[in-house]
Amino acid sequence: MLIVDVQNDFCHEDGAFSLHRKVDLTHARNAVSALLLFADEVRKLGIPVLFIRTVHSEWTDSPSWLGRMKGNAEEMHICVPGSWGSEFYRVTPAKSDCVITKHRYSGFFGTDLDLILRSRGIETLLIAGLVTNVCVESTVRDGFNRDYNIILVEDCCGAFDVREHEAAVHNIASYFGGVAESNTVLDILKNRCGMGVSDETA
Repeated sequence: MLIVDVQNDFCHEDGAFSLHRKVDLTHARNAVSALLLFADEVRKLGIPVLFIRTVHSEWTDSPSWLGRMKGNAEEMHICVPGSWGSEFYRVTPAKSDCVITKHRYSGFFGTDLDLILRSRGIETLLIAGLVTNVCVESTVRDGFNRDYNIILVEDCCGAFDVREHEAAVHNIASYFGGVAESNTVLDILKNRCGMGVSDETA
């Protein structure tokens, strides 16, 4: 399971996106609430959990990268190393979890994520986090292009605009992998582990 960018700057009312871009955090926060429950259940099933976080510094910020979002990124100072904004929001990696640091949208670009997954013999990725249409979708695309089976856990993904979330979900379902709600995914996983399924799904 990959959990993407659940950090203060993207989720908290005092974070960079809320303060500088006045985005609506409702959808993102609802996704985090669902994600907290889902991640706990996934761990109980013995499935590896990897947190992917964003960090941007003067060492990795290029002129083109700072020019994204019409230049607002340079003024916002998103997820600065060691800052409160770069810290996880409401989630805490367990000792058994892996934490990957990235400097671009995709969790695969410039990181050892692919090496870690292949070293563990992992073939299928459950992907959740923020935001659906940017870092989550970028990670999905790169994972698919590396021949991983992709499952987007839709209710555990959030965006600043529900329309952008829905567009990304449609795109992923059409071209890059499967899309399912967390309850459905858990029922399938528990069934495979011999733990049965819920009456509602059955």
